[in-house]
Amino acid sequence: MGLKTNSRGKSRTQAAQPPKRLAVLMLFASLAPCASFAQGYPSKPVRYIVRAPPGGTDDLIARLMQPALSKVLGQSVVIDYRPGAGGLVAWEYLSKQPPDGYTILLAASGLAAIKSLRSDATLDPFRDIAWVSQVTQFMLVILSHPALPAKNIGELIALARKRPGELSYGSSGIAATPHLNGEFFKAVAKININHVPYKGAGPMYIDLFAGRVELGMAVLGAAQPHILGGKVRALAVSGARRSSQMPEIPTIGETLPGYAFEPFYAIVMAAGTPREIQNAMADAITKAMAVTEFNAQFQKLVGSPVVVNRPEQMLEVARKEAALIERIVNTAGIKLD
Repeated sequence: MGLKTNSRGKSRTQAAQPPKRLAVLMLFASLAPCASFAQGYPSKPVRYIVRAPPGGTDDLIARLMQPALSKVLGQSVVIDYRPGAGGLVAWEYLSKQPPDGYTILLAASGLAAIKSLRSDATLDPFRDIAWVSQVTQFMLVILSHPALPAKNIGELIALARKRPGELSYGSSGIAATPHLNGEFFKAVAKININHVPYKGAGPMYIDLFAGRVELGMAVLGAAQPHILGGKVRALAVSGARRSSQMPEIPTIGETLPGYAFEPFYAIVMAAGTPREIQNAMADAITKAMAVTEFNAQFQKLVGSPVVVNRPEQMLEVARKEAALIERIVNTAGIKLD
């Protein structure tokens, strides 16, 4: 059967072929850096705000992304630490920056629900912040001291109901994601266990190893060495699906259907930043984090997968997470004030 032709007698294949000059121009356009999509953006260094002091997960993610993002953007990316008030200092600082895309911030899920967590917050995360792209999502894990007579979530729930108010779990601090997961779990499982907040995960682990608290809520990636070392027992993870890194650990949802809590890290800008600039940054993040070597290193060091998206998708993720955290906060009466 022959090729169908158009009215001038040329085949559709021939008609669709651009002139050689146009084909060359199209090739160069496809190889151009992300900046070309936003009228020369970026034409100067980009400031990368980190809301926590050096040494934590925020710092690790920022330092991994810095050289990769700089290479794609063709400009320096300068890390700027602005810790304080659980991230509020950095978030409010960002909201006051010019909406030109030259200041970005690594935000955690808590930013989306800041108005629920802090009554004194004047920042509106959906009025004052532009959600650009997700970077990762992570799971929490419920840990127990090896001596606790509960080897899975079902047994833990049964034990907690038998001994209401007697068991305790530690977390890295009030309103941190491990605390939110602990309160979410308590509400869904309908159990009463006490929360013991610590100033960071390190002190919490010391008490959990010693058995001074029976349970711990932690980020899976950070807990992995302790699990593998046998210092703690992993009962379940908070994700909708099992972790690809530790698939032997069941999900909470396997016992409590529908349970899922997967906080995120995302790159945000000041509200009012033109969409073409937001898109250019989202494109750059996707390119930088898609490199095989980077992807492998990120998963190894951060302990969670690379997850990227577009501004419109990121906004939807943030709104959904804010609604979930608000329900957790209101049920447990959590406040950062």
